[in-house]
Amino acid sequence: MKKLYILLFISSLMFSLSSCDKEDSLIDESVVVVEKGHQNDLDTWIYNNLTVPYNVEVKYKWDDTEIENKFHVTPPTIEKAQEFLEAYLNIWIKSYEEEATVGGNPDFLKQYMPKLLVLVGSKQFNKDGSYTLGLAEGGRKVTIFDVNNFGVAGYDSDSPEVKLEKRKKAVLEAFHVVHHEFAHIMHQTKFYPLDFKEICKGDYTGNWIDVSSGDARLKGFITPYAMSEENEDFVETVAGMLDRVMNSNVPLLYNTQLRDENGVLTEEFGDLYLTDWEKELHEWAWSWNYDTWNKMTTTEAVDAYHKFNAKVDIATTYYKEIWGIDLYSLQKRLENAVNEVVVANYEE
Repeated sequence: MKKLYILLFISSLMFSLSSCDKEDSLIDESVVVVEKGHQNDLDTWIYNNLTVPYNVEVKYKWDDTEIENKFHVTPPTIEKAQEFLEAYLNIWIKSYEEEATVGGNPDFLKQYMPKLLVLVGSKQFNKDGSYTLGLAEGGRKVTIFDVNNFGVAGYDSDSPEVKLEKRKKAVLEAFHVVHHEFAHIMHQTKFYPLDFKEICKGDYTGNWIDVSSGDARLKGFITPYAMSEENEDFVETVAGMLDRVMNSNVPLLYNTQLRDENGVLTEEFGDLYLTDWEKELHEWAWSWNYDTWNKMTTTEAVDAYHKFNAKVDIATTYYKEIWGIDLYSLQKRLENAVNEVVVANYEE
């Protein structure tokens, strides 16, 4: 069975020089024109909750002008479209908005968020066996695929507690594409430090689709797609931080191997309180040493560990200083929002 890779196809976002130097004034009224005929309850909800306050247009009904005709895809059900959009508002929009307000930029999201959201029910399968989960065009339009599987996770044999945790992770991961695309808008509006491009210089490749996740990590990349070029590396790093946010508010206690000051795993074990993101970093590129049945890191893995941490430092500093967004604080807000939405929607 051919291995499926998730592709994020990103269209170039073009901003004029003047848009980087000054911000257009915001108006209270939405400029989106909405057809008033044949409005159902979801259309009314979209207008009141997304169009009026955020100037966002949503297309979930079939519109063949929005999707390339060479692909066979299906529209979302009304129920799944509403479920996704309510999560989009309560998880993605409100978390960013609250964090930006704390950072002194309350109109941040209204100014920069994509203004057209297109929902597709199924994956978009490609000729090479891969499939597409998200597309962005020009900083204005974002297309989200596979909406009919939004929040679906777990097996019938799982306990209710396990199902709930799996669904939380599934919902978090579903917003990876949105975080990714929004990070593109951010860096093309005000560019991140050029030092980021030097960290893994020489390791970017057009053949990223043939690289495994483990090999990508051994080069200092969070995903194989991050190896495609520097800008994709930056936005994948940000999106990776924001879809791995479980236990951000109350870290879990792990008895695990410890790293020394140089990032090398030791044979010493100790108790560490770790969030999902901290656990990701702690376990970066380690592998089994079958002689001792402990995990180990090679010289290459330690180098990759330091490279990736350097990229995280640049990304978090950039968001904090340029946009007033603390990515670690945003992790906590996203986790709280996901907990509330998933518990409300999936109680059994």
